[in-house]
Amino acid sequence: MRVRKRESPEQRKSQIIAAADHVLLNVGIDRFTIDQVIEKAGIAKGTVYRYYKNKDEMLAELVAKALQLLHETFVEATNKTPSYIDKIKAICHSHYDYTKTYPAYSDLISYMERPEFDIHVQGYINISYAITDFVVTIVREGQQAGEIKKDLDPHLVTYIAWATNVGVVQFVESKKHMLKNHHEISTEQMVDAFADMITLGIKP
Repeated sequence: MRVRKRESPEQRKSQIIAAADHVLLNVGIDRFTIDQVIEKAGIAKGTVYRYYKNKDEMLAELVAKALQLLHETFVEATNKTPSYIDKIKAICHSHYDYTKTYPAYSDLISYMERPEFDIHVQGYINISYAITDFVVTIVREGQQAGEIKKDLDPHLVTYIAWATNVGVVQFVESKKHMLKNHHEISTEQMVDAFADMITLGIKP
């Protein structure tokens, strides 16, 4: 008889997260449950809860993946232009493109930013800081190049840009039919106008 090789804790966690990713992409964040993950993974409930005490701990692993993909999207978009102002615009546009391409991950990121979320998963923390540092560096280099006001705090610019970008993206997605049918405004026009307005405020 063949003896089944015992899986390591890392392999088990990877199996659980792969199942969680499948469930998220198929049912969305609102209908996501640990029971669905358990069924998909084919692992005993007690084993799953040994690694993840609750839904948020499990989703924190997934949101790290979602944010890593967002970070890669920002890097690719900003590499296409040497202008720092245009890099900020590219981040605004690529964020909206990400939302359209990966709606489940975008919803997950928004879900995990709610006030009561307080899970200390290192992967999530690391990629969150990496994205912040990436944008802060663009702002600082833009200030050194004379494209961005030197008296602005780079972290404040980054957080304000992120907060307003999230709001605009959510508004555009929820109101896109109204904008098109009643005002003849396309989603692209909305994002273009927002990118112009946010960068106009940081130019010298």
